[in-house]
Amino acid sequence: MKIFSFYLPQFHPIPENDMWWGKGFTEWVNSKKAKPLFEGHIQPKEPLNNNYYTLLDYETVKWQTDMAKEYGIDGFVYYHYYFKGKKLLEKPAENYLKWKDISHNYYFCWANHTWYKSENGVKSVLQQQVYGVESDWREHFEYLLPFFKDDRYEKIDNKPVFMLFLPHFKEKRKMFQKFDEWSRKEGFDGMYFIETALMMLPDKFLFPGKTSLFLLREPNHSKYICDRFVRNKGITYHSIKEEEQLQLPVYDGNVFYDIMIKHYHRSDKIIHCLFFEWDNTPRHGGRGYVILPPTKEKVMQYLNLIKDDRMLLVNAWNEWAEGMMLEPTAQKGYQYLEWIKEWKGCVD
Repeated sequence: MKIFSFYLPQFHPIPENDMWWGKGFTEWVNSKKAKPLFEGHIQPKEPLNNNYYTLLDYETVKWQTDMAKEYGIDGFVYYHYYFKGKKLLEKPAENYLKWKDISHNYYFCWANHTWYKSENGVKSVLQQQVYGVESDWREHFEYLLPFFKDDRYEKIDNKPVFMLFLPHFKEKRKMFQKFDEWSRKEGFDGMYFIETALMMLPDKFLFPGKTSLFLLREPNHSKYICDRFVRNKGITYHSIKEEEQLQLPVYDGNVFYDIMIKHYHRSDKIIHCLFFEWDNTPRHGGRGYVILPPTKEKVMQYLNLIKDDRMLLVNAWNEWAEGMMLEPTAQKGYQYLEWIKEWKGCVD
């Protein structure tokens, strides 16, 4: 089983973020300003050795990929932000394409959602997602093609892998039929698509046969089941120190893993997901929620259950403002990487 981890390219300034959030904004700004909202709440989460890196730095990317390989992560899934020709946060992937001496597999997850900003209770659009027409799809494909042709870009049966974050939009089928057609003309055997199921499994696949998969994204999938069917088991609510009227939900990570184990779908059409904890209060304050870490025993039980799957996605490598980091932290060091390495050493 190959293990890939989601990779957030938000750790470098771009003009758009400077305009929307302030000069020099990166995800580190959110994570540094986080604060504990209730007794026992650990914030801010800090990188080991105060390593507040920039992803435009070659040595940083080399360090990340070398570490990932050492601990059993077979590749990264780069978030790809593309809005009908408009690219955001594209430089880390473009640099990686040029840095051929860094040997680590990767593929894209098209984060095809509209960007919003909420301020004083008012939600405004920062960057609208528009899908366009066939000429726009062709432009997108041409941008992606040099990545697809990179030896390090993940392929299944000579098909470049491409993940779709939001699977519901009217142009989807026609767009990706074209992607599939164009990729064949470039010497591939088509495209291999992964669609994300954030809640329950969709009713049908993008393409029949073995050219598309579904990712059961965690912790979203288990949170949906927990909130809807488990009747609040494993959830406590904490009054926020400065806003007593707000009750912050805190979930027991072991309950989520019990759900993941109980609802495991043994299918060659489904990719499962691993996460270790969650805390998006650095981004959303009292509007967020926390998932406490599961025990090592629960994680190992789940990994042993899914060990015959083709691929596993870890959420995430460096989502510091959502509390999902495989990267070493000041608080826990290399703990989660060590768990993965230990498990892979036992099953290999």
